[in-house]
Amino acid sequence: MSSKEFEPNIVAFCCNWCSYAGADLAGVSRMQYPPNARIIRVMCSGRVEPYFILRALELGADGILIAGCHIGDCHYISGNVEAEKRMESVKELLDRLGIGKDRMRLEWISASEGQKFAATMKEFTEQIRKLGPNPMPKAPKATKDPITLKQRIDALIEDTGAFDCVECGKCTTVCPVAKYNTEFAPRTIVLKATEGQMQTLSTDKDIWTCVTCEQCNSMCPYKVDYSGFIRGLRTEASSLDNVPVCSQGGLMQGVMRVMAHGDFKQNRLGWVTDDIKIAEKGDVFFFTGCAVYFDSIFKDRELDLSGIPQAAVKIMNKGGIIPVVSNDEVCCGHDLNWTGDEAAMQKLMKKNLEVIKASGAKKVVFSCPECLRTFDLDYQELMGDADFEMVHISQLIDDLIKEGKLKLKKNAQKLTFQDSCRLGRHMDIYDQPRNALKASEGTEIVEMENTRDKALCCGVSAWATCDETSRRLQVERLKEAKKTGAECLVTGCYKCLIHLKCAQENKTLVPKEQIDIKIKDLTVAIADSLE
Repeated sequence: MSSKEFEPNIVAFCCNWCSYAGADLAGVSRMQYPPNARIIRVMCSGRVEPYFILRALELGADGILIAGCHIGDCHYISGNVEAEKRMESVKELLDRLGIGKDRMRLEWISASEGQKFAATMKEFTEQIRKLGPNPMPKAPKATKDPITLKQRIDALIEDTGAFDCVECGKCTTVCPVAKYNTEFAPRTIVLKATEGQMQTLSTDKDIWTCVTCEQCNSMCPYKVDYSGFIRGLRTEASSLDNVPVCSQGGLMQGVMRVMAHGDFKQNRLGWVTDDIKIAEKGDVFFFTGCAVYFDSIFKDRELDLSGIPQAAVKIMNKGGIIPVVSNDEVCCGHDLNWTGDEAAMQKLMKKNLEVIKASGAKKVVFSCPECLRTFDLDYQELMGDADFEMVHISQLIDDLIKEGKLKLKKNAQKLTFQDSCRLGRHMDIYDQPRNALKASEGTEIVEMENTRDKALCCGVSAWATCDETSRRLQVERLKEAKKTGAECLVTGCYKCLIHLKCAQENKTLVPKEQIDIKIKDLTVAIADSLE
């Protein structure tokens, strides 16, 4: 299709007080501009969430215009200032995804600037026309399985051993959610399913309340795979349009769907600096995960999550390893899989396995526990045994230290360690992170009240459970860390780092001094201690 034949579909988010009035003025003044825009009135440009932009592109929009009041004229004082910061992050995100920042434009248009609105629409329409149609394919519609919902749930019950539940209530006694939400009990969800009472699956909210921490799995005397049961129910619920309200409006899941269904050339290696060595082919593949995307999404928090893969490669280089790092890897699909979109997760799985196969790697190293869990358990469940070894970065570090290939500086420090759910209960990795930290002479590990397989969840799973209960869990965990007297809380999970720091920034929860403790990623902590 030539640029002359192509007519872009543009979504324009216009501030109610200025730019929408400017658009109205252009209309009543009979100013000519292309009829390509679908105008959506919002109360403030600061209310345009990044997810709105990504979702519009997912649904087929070719370009997105955000128009608001001029700086200093916002009816809500600083909404447009926040919009400006937010849209810079969105542009960075679109560039990293390979969609390109030029498909989005932010413009300040006042109520009296009808002519500017018309001119902006002409310019932007022509800009998008030159770029061409949005190359993002629409997500395929889910096909109906020939077997009934009841048959699928019956199969799920059998696969997860849910029929073996004797309603002893032990799962509820250890459930961190049930501690703060007295209306929630894991066994009631199992009971509804085993008694054939899942007619309410299309509206059931309890399946999204569970944080899938697997405290219940580890306590159940009959080995019911409760977290697997919940994951299966979520897939069925999603097919009935029962989906969770996710953090950031579902932006993270949107990014993952783009990677699953699109075929863009990503720009995910901006974190690779001149002082680290990576390869295109080799025996060891380092799977970086979504750290660079989280950095764009949480830009305002300055978490420097891209520093984690940097630290991992520095450690490997120091240990004599030049890992393969690929711009073509995509999200592992963990969050989609745990929020009901198994089909998209499988697309991501196939892309990742192709990339690793092409690299010739025999070992894949992960700094993200969720990626490790997804590859080691979920991918192999679907595809059979992998032809490469999978290890967490802490396991690799522990081995390199024992082999004498890695040495850490002396460091008199007192640390406490957060066992993330995926690294601990899901993957049974407890000793190696502690061994790695203690390899620095003078380092003391002081354990929290609840540790190892009893460790508290950070409160949010797959971005789907951020609520009052999760915040209370985060505060409880931070209080435990503070009570140890440690100077730093170390965690081996990106998500724990994000969620616990988020709780610290919330000034309405508890007095700051009760939860004020430095939080650091495990990989970064080890890299900082290298000789």
